[in-house]
Amino acid sequence: MGSISAGLSPIAMDPFARFMVAAFKEEEIIGVPSGFQSFFGNPAGFGLTHFSPDANLVDIDIQRGNEKLAALIPRGTVSRPLGSTQKNQRAEKFTSFSRKYPLSEEEGDISADQLINRIAGENPYAGATRESRLRVLALLQHKESIRRSVRMFEVLAAQSILTGKMDAIIGTTDTNLQYDFKRRATHNDTVSNPWDGGSADIQGDLTSACDLIRADGHSMPDGLFLGKSAIGAIINDTDMKAKADNRRYELIQVSTNNPVPDKYARFVESGWIPRGLLRLDSGYELWMFCYLDVFTDSAGDPQPYMPIDEAIVMSVNSRFDRYFGPPELLPPTAAKRAMYSELFGFDPAMPSVPANIKGTGSIVMGEMFYGDAYIGSQGKNVTIRTQSAPIFATTQTDNIVKLDGLIT
Repeated sequence: MGSISAGLSPIAMDPFARFMVAAFKEEEIIGVPSGFQSFFGNPAGFGLTHFSPDANLVDIDIQRGNEKLAALIPRGTVSRPLGSTQKNQRAEKFTSFSRKYPLSEEEGDISADQLINRIAGENPYAGATRESRLRVLALLQHKESIRRSVRMFEVLAAQSILTGKMDAIIGTTDTNLQYDFKRRATHNDTVSNPWDGGSADIQGDLTSACDLIRADGHSMPDGLFLGKSAIGAIINDTDMKAKADNRRYELIQVSTNNPVPDKYARFVESGWIPRGLLRLDSGYELWMFCYLDVFTDSAGDPQPYMPIDEAIVMSVNSRFDRYFGPPELLPPTAAKRAMYSELFGFDPAMPSVPANIKGTGSIVMGEMFYGDAYIGSQGKNVTIRTQSAPIFATTQTDNIVKLDGLIT
């Protein structure tokens, strides 16, 4: 028998090495962010989460208000001399539009030949059956479908927040395939001077954005959400540095003595990274956050959910609603439910949410997804299918201002 080189002693087939070490699965440790989704359905802002499993059309109401004064009139008159500048008031004004729900579908096949081979992490001496392997593979496929769907949700939610519009087909340029939430054009602004160019007026840009929200959205802005290059430009700007170093005024605070207020906890739990409190000379106070999560595009390249050279100013407790429409499936029959139970040991029509999704609970829920499975015509494969139909609507649409062109 040949000798064994020093340091390369054989590993005994003990319980730890063979039976207790689970196979490494990269997809199990890849967290799925939900930072942009956390803006929607927020109870603090009376955001709604509407499930519509049986209707293909949704009516979305976009609200605008005003801050007009009550009129003063001469006493003793019985007429209404309000004049042309004081119109008869109405209790509520809004814009409503009716659209079809979009549809997302993820499918994955499990073939018969997979069931006779050991799967990753399987104890080779456990005597696993084809049925048990089918259930493991089905669960893995289900988890991955949910993760992909939540990433898609995040892209759509980011579109709504960043642009005031959402694609029904991702990447479309057809306005008929977009949901337009009627944000004012002035609320999508390109700054005059990039923040990293040496001549920027960062405070002026942010104050102008805050003024728009206060005037058009009738709310107080309190959040600043930034791409990673934009936050770097703020930190490195000469004027901002000087104000941050002026402890007497405490214009910027980033310390353990200044914890993130509770109303921002929802966003932090979903992936936004707090960077401190910014007090503008104008009096506005904005908590700053950045977002570093990425997704993989169709070309296989990483893309940030939050563009690195953009910023969002908003009132964080605004009403932003989310809607989840019906599947495109026939109602499940008793026979099909029995098939689900026999093959998988669980009902795919009632999916659970897998681990590693940030902000699960009130942000990501199982009711957002429809599970389904069907056997191939020759009985050699089964397809696991997951559908969803999300719309993320910025209902108080003018409570957001997006700033872009921040980086040269």
